[in-house]
Amino acid sequence: MIPAINFLRTHTFRKILQGPWLKGNHYSPSELGQPLANYSINAQDAEEIRIPVAYGHIAGKRWGNLSGYPIFCLHGLCDNANSFLPIGPLLSPKHQYIALDATGHGFSSHLPLGVALNIWELVISVRRVMEYFQFKRFSILGHSMGGSTGLLFSSTYPDVVDKLATLDIIKPVILPLPWHEQSIKEAIELFLDMEKKLADPKNQKGLPLEVLVSRYVDANKGEITLESVRTLMARGSKPAPSGKGFIYSHDPRIVLPSVMRFSLVHHREIMKSLKCHLKIIKAAQGPLYEPIEVLEEFMGYYRQQCRSYEYVEVEGTHHVHMNNPERVAPVVNEYFDDLSL
Repeated sequence: MIPAINFLRTHTFRKILQGPWLKGNHYSPSELGQPLANYSINAQDAEEIRIPVAYGHIAGKRWGNLSGYPIFCLHGLCDNANSFLPIGPLLSPKHQYIALDATGHGFSSHLPLGVALNIWELVISVRRVMEYFQFKRFSILGHSMGGSTGLLFSSTYPDVVDKLATLDIIKPVILPLPWHEQSIKEAIELFLDMEKKLADPKNQKGLPLEVLVSRYVDANKGEITLESVRTLMARGSKPAPSGKGFIYSHDPRIVLPSVMRFSLVHHREIMKSLKCHLKIIKAAQGPLYEPIEVLEEFMGYYRQQCRSYEYVEVEGTHHVHMNNPERVAPVVNEYFDDLSL
């Protein structure tokens, strides 16, 4: 069950429903009889979107100037589109922002049981959304996993992305993650075991929402505030199948050790095609994930290949864009300021 959508309660949406212009899950402001260039949605009233795909839908939120330059906002692992809720009102209103729930996160559909997960599905999802909205070019603001996705997408489609800003991530992460020491065989067995558990709703036991919140804070070692986690849980939780309590809405399979291997050799090869403008916004107290010499190697590639490259640090932890959005928003706005259609 998808929680009630705030946008459905807004005066704007009720006005839209009075006419014949509703097109599936999003609409064209020009059909409202309003000048397209003047139509915008405040971040607080963001439009909910549902983009149909073969396995269900990709969900997200859209706000800003709906005729403005498009910027995709991509969240981190186990987070969701609400990752950009605190910073949304501080971003320049002249652009159009599309914050997506990655596949298996938030309100987006999970991949079917029986399908092995891999990091490229995140890139494919961005391509699906690009086609749905018929965008020819856009830019990306990506936090953590979303920054990795942005780097991979921008390298795969180098003529599509104008600017990429990553939040607290310097390069795509190596898979398996450093703390996953299992062999491929062990990763497969864990995946199959989880698949069996998910097939039986009795294994998905509900908990009080505040327990989910506190566990999320603990899993992130306290670097994310209770308020930020509660913001995430508006999309990151759902009623348990039993009807008693709540469970996380993200696919539990995403936190398992990756069966797919994604090595440093692969990263070097893929990053050869990266050429967009790139700005890394690093949280000063955030994680590095890999040895500094590896990170410096890739920053060297960025200096050589990208149209422009900048590295800045802001005080804060991994979720600084949520905990302290006022520190990040000015940096993002300055970087995206000259973008136009």
